[in-house]
Amino acid sequence: MKTKKERIFYYDFLRAFAIIAVIICHVDHFFGPLVGTTQIVAQMTFHDIGRIGVPIFLMISGALILNRPYPDLTEFLKKRFTRIIYPFIFWIIGEPSITWYFWVLIGIYLFLPVLNSFVKEYGESGLKYFLSIWFILMILKTFNAYPLWTNFDLSYFAGYVGYPVLGYYLANKEFKISDSKVCLLGLITLIASLSVFVYLNYFNSPYISMIYQNVPIIFMGTGLFLFVKYLDKLNKFNSIKDNFIGKAIISLSVCSYGMYFSHVLVVKFLSYYNPHSHLMFPVMFVLIIFLSWLLPYVLSKIPYVKTFSGL
Repeated sequence: MKTKKERIFYYDFLRAFAIIAVIICHVDHFFGPLVGTTQIVAQMTFHDIGRIGVPIFLMISGALILNRPYPDLTEFLKKRFTRIIYPFIFWIIGEPSITWYFWVLIGIYLFLPVLNSFVKEYGESGLKYFLSIWFILMILKTFNAYPLWTNFDLSYFAGYVGYPVLGYYLANKEFKISDSKVCLLGLITLIASLSVFVYLNYFNSPYISMIYQNVPIIFMGTGLFLFVKYLDKLNKFNSIKDNFIGKAIISLSVCSYGMYFSHVLVVKFLSYYNPHSHLMFPVMFVLIIFLSWLLPYVLSKIPYVKTFSGL
């Protein structure tokens, strides 16, 4: 008899935050006309917070999937691909431009069994080796200096694949300082890196041309992951885990993949009724999140359709 796996609340919190962050990136046009530097910076900060979403999704995937026993490679791939392919096909009527994430997942899932064996074999030293090279390459990408030479190809260490490895490392790393200090360090890292990212964005810096593959984004994801993980370790979420807020967070987490696709349809529909008002924006934003959650949630309750809902 199978026992129900216990949920890790901070993973659910991060995943719920990540899907809201992804939606943030696609609702800019619901703001009213931007007047003055303060409004522009505020809108830009709001938008740039949304850039954390995709890295967090990938980091959680790594934390959950890496260093696990997978005796049957075919079964592993079948389970992972079934989980993402059917919803993709069902929701493809949405905005095609966001389907890039699906192809990123395909590439990562194909490579994860190789990474999994590597992590199981070499442990923390292997993780540090991989992440060190990946981070150096991300620095080069940030400053548009990669590749340095035409035939110097380190692409196996580059790109999105570093985020799952980083997520697994942070999820399992034990620090020598107190939990409260790690939590504070995560928050400071998040705020500082977000400030740098907004600054570079405001001045149209060429150093953020790779939206999800640059140093500020890596630090933003790292800071948020550590901050939320150690809030949980410090029992700061205990008061909400079993009430409506906690249940809502878990539901958003469970529905997040379906929401990734459904929110585009919701945004398109509500765009026809866009009030272009700063005062109405919070209402529109909450409505978009709610309807984006409601669509896959309802579909998951319909027989024979649940497979396509994304839950």
